[in-house]
Amino acid sequence: MTDERFDRIEQRLTLLEQKLKTIELDVEPEGRISEGFEIISSDIDSLKEEMRRRISRLEHGQNRIEATLDVIVKQLTGWDKSD
Repeated sequence: MTDERFDRIEQRLTLLEQKLKTIELDVEPEGRISEGFEIISSDIDSLKEEMRRRISRLEHGQNRIEATLDVIVKQLTGWDKSD
């Protein structure tokens, strides 16, 4: 085996080692991919909480409208929803 060919093989081996280390850093439990999933998970949790808050506000508003309509219907017709 010539020195030139040996050098090329050594360079390729070094490059492969570097790529493997990069992949390990990306995939390991504390790596970039895991970090990305944690960020996405946090964002999803924030969105879920925001949706819950908005739904609660909508339900509250709907209950207030229903109560107001009940009062209006009772005043106009004398009919009480609870009767």
